Amino acid sequence: MRRTFWDGGLRFSWKTHVGLPKGCRWRTSSIRRHGIKAFQKVVGTRRCAVRKRGMKLTNSTVTPQYLLGDEQIRHFIVNGYVNVTADLPTHIHETIYDKTDELFDGSTDFRGDRQHNPLNNILPLVPELQVVLESPEVRGALTSILGNGYVMHPHRHCHPNFAGSTPSGKEDEERLMMPLHKDGHAGGKRPRHRTPRWAILFYYPQPCLAEQGPTCIIPGTQYLREFMLGGERQRHEIHAAGGNGTRRLSEDFLNRNLVPMSGELGTVWIMHFDMVHSFLQNYVPLNRYGMKFVFMRTEQPTAPSWNSETSLWQPPEVNHVPYDAEILWTYIWNWMSGKTDLYETARPDTTMDTASAIAALKADDPNERMKAANELGFWRSLQAKTCSKNVRTDAAAVVSALVDALEDSYEPVRRNAIYALGAIGEPAVKPLANALDSEKEAFDMEPILHICDAAHGLAATGASAVSELITALQDERENVRASAAYALGEMGPVAAEAVDTLIALLRDESAEVRRHATSALGMIKVPVLKTVPALVEVLEDREDTDLAFFAAQALTRIGPDATEAIPALREALTSESAYVRGFSSEALGRIGTAEALQALVPFLRTARWFNYVKKTMPAFSIALKDAKSAPSDADSLTKLIQEWAKQKDIPLPETEAVSKDSDTQFQVTFSDGRQVSARVEGNVLNLYRKTRVEAGFKTYR
Repeated sequence: MRRTFWDGGLRFSWKTHVGLPKGCRWRTSSIRRHGIKAFQKVVGTRRCAVRKRGMKLTNSTVTPQYLLGDEQIRHFIVNGYVNVTADLPTHIHETIYDKTDELFDGSTDFRGDRQHNPLNNILPLVPELQVVLESPEVRGALTSILGNGYVMHPHRHCHPNFAGSTPSGKEDEERLMMPLHKDGHAGGKRPRHRTPRWAILFYYPQPCLAEQGPTCIIPGTQYLREFMLGGERQRHEIHAAGGNGTRRLSEDFLNRNLVPMSGELGTVWIMHFDMVHSFLQNYVPLNRYGMKFVFMRTEQPTAPSWNSETSLWQPPEVNHVPYDAEILWTYIWNWMSGKTDLYETARPDTTMDTASAIAALKADDPNERMKAANELGFWRSLQAKTCSKNVRTDAAAVVSALVDALEDSYEPVRRNAIYALGAIGEPAVKPLANALDSEKEAFDMEPILHICDAAHGLAATGASAVSELITALQDERENVRASAAYALGEMGPVAAEAVDTLIALLRDESAEVRRHATSALGMIKVPVLKTVPALVEVLEDREDTDLAFFAAQALTRIGPDATEAIPALREALTSESAYVRGFSSEALGRIGTAEALQALVPFLRTARWFNYVKKTMPAFSIALKDAKSAPSDADSLTKLIQEWAKQKDIPLPETEAVSKDSDTQFQVTFSDGRQVSARVEGNVLNLYRKTRVEAGFKTYR
C-alpha cells in the first residue's frame, strides 16, 4: 500500500525510490528517518499554512476586489502571464492530488502516460477541480484578461512530471523535458491571435517549486512566430540559472529568459495561449501534476474588464522581454480597454525627424530598427490627429519604408513595423493589401492557420481597411482570402459591411478559407439576422464536423442574440464530434433563455465527453494454469493469445508486433492497427484495449 503524508500541504510518497539533485544523497527512506524539516533544508521547500477544512462555493459573479489591477494587466501584455492564488482549504488541493495520483498509478514516464492519462475526462474524474476554477481569484483573473462571458474549451489535460524524471535518459546536464513549443488548438487548426482571444490556465494541486519540474515559459513569445534565431529548434535545450528565479537559455533564442511557473499551494497561472513553453526536470520524490485548461473570449472589449485606474499605457515594473515593442503593447492595452483610438498614448512627441527614422530602419543594430519603427508609428499617428500640413507629403515615404521593414530578418522589427503601419491608418491600407500574398509558403506548410504580417497590420488599421479587405475576400488566391477574413474578424462589429461576402465564403473550396470566414462571422456578430442563419446552416452540416465546430464556437461568441440557433444547437448536442457537442452546450448556456437551458437537460443526463475504455475493465481475460504458464516473451504471448482465440472461436486479427514492458506486461499491436496492453495479474492474462472509442465502454469484440 502506498504510504503518504502531508506536511504544510506538500505530499510525499514512499512508493518509489528516486534521486534528488546532484550531490544529494537523500532518498525517501532518509525522509522517513530524519523528518520532513531536515529534507526541506536540502531542497529548499517552503512550508504552507494549513487552513481549516471545509469549502464554500462562490457565486458566478465576480466582485471588484478579485479583478486584476493595471500593473498585472501591463505585466500580462508584455510578459504574457500572471499568477494568482486560489484561497481554498488545503484539503481541496489534497483531494485533487490524491485522485490524480490514483489515475496515474503505475505510470512512471510522461512519454508513456497515455494509457493512464484521462485526457479530456480529467474534470469529471476529479470534479474538485471545478472548485478551483470557480474560486473568486481565478474568475477575477480570467474576467480581467478575457472579459465577461468567457467560456472553457472542452479540451483539458493533466500534465504529469514523475519523480526523478530525466529527458530521454540524459542525466549529465540539466535540460528541458520536452522541446520548447507553442500549443495548437484541439479540434482543428486555428490562427494565432495577438490580442488575448484565448488563454491557458495552469494549476498544480501541490506546492510546486523549481526542483519539482514546473512548466516554464519564455516571456513575450505570444507575439512571435519564431522564437529562435535562424528558426531551428533544439530537442532538449540546456539551460542555466538566471536572475530573479529565472533560467537562462542559450544565445540561439530571441529571448533567453525562461520563467518557471512555480509557486505555493493554490497558485494558478494564466498565460496567453500562444506562449512558448516546456517543463523542467523533477528532482523531488513526489510526482508533480499540472492541470491545463483553455478559455475563450466571447466579447469584443468596450471598456476595461479589470480594476483600471490608469487610462494610458505605461510599461510594467517587471519586464522579462529584451526587445522594445511599445507600439504593439500600446495597441493591445487600448484594445483591451475598448478604446476607439487604438494608438492613444501619453508619450511625448518624438524628436526624431522622418528622414532619420527611415534611415534607422536600415541600421545594423536591430534595437535601433525597432526603435525607429516605434517612432514612425507614434509620430505619424500624432501628426494625423493634429492635421499637420506635412501628413500627405511624407506619408508615402514612411509607409514604403515600413512595408520594406516587413521583410526584416529580425522578427521583433517586423512586428513593430506592422503596428506602426496600423497607427498610420488609411495611407498604409493599399500597400498592406498588396502584401497579403506574402508568406504563402508558411500558409501552406504550418500546422496552424497561418496569418501573414500584412493581415495583422490591416486588422490593426481598423475601419479604413474594411473596403480593401472585402475586395481581397474575392481574390483567386486562397491565402489572400483567408488572411483577409482573419483581419476582418479581428475588427469585430466595425467590419459588419463585410458580412455578406464572408457568408459567401462559407462555401469556398478551401477549408482554411471556410474556417476563417466562420470565425470572422462569430467575432463580427452583427447583423445577427444574417450571421446566425448562416452559421446555423454550417452547424447542421453533419458531413463537415470540423467546420461545424467553428460554427458552434462562433455561435457561442454571439451568445444571447443567437436565439434563432437553439433548435440547431439542440440537435448538435448529438454530433459525433465531442468538440461540436461541447461548444454547442456552451452556446446554449450563453443564450441563457428557458428554451436554451431546457435543451441542455437531456444532454447533461447522458453526456460523457471523450469516452475511453476503463483501464480496470479488460477486454479479454485468459486463464492461466499457474504462474509458471505465464508468457515470458513475444513468441509465447502470441501463441497463447492465438490459441485462446481459436478455442473460443473469436475472430482475432493476427499479431503484428509485441513489445515487453516488464516481466508481467506487454504491448500488443494487431494487424488491423488495434492495440492492447497484456498484463499478467495473478493466474490471469488480461488484455486491456488502449485505443480511444467514441461511445461507451466497448469491449474489443
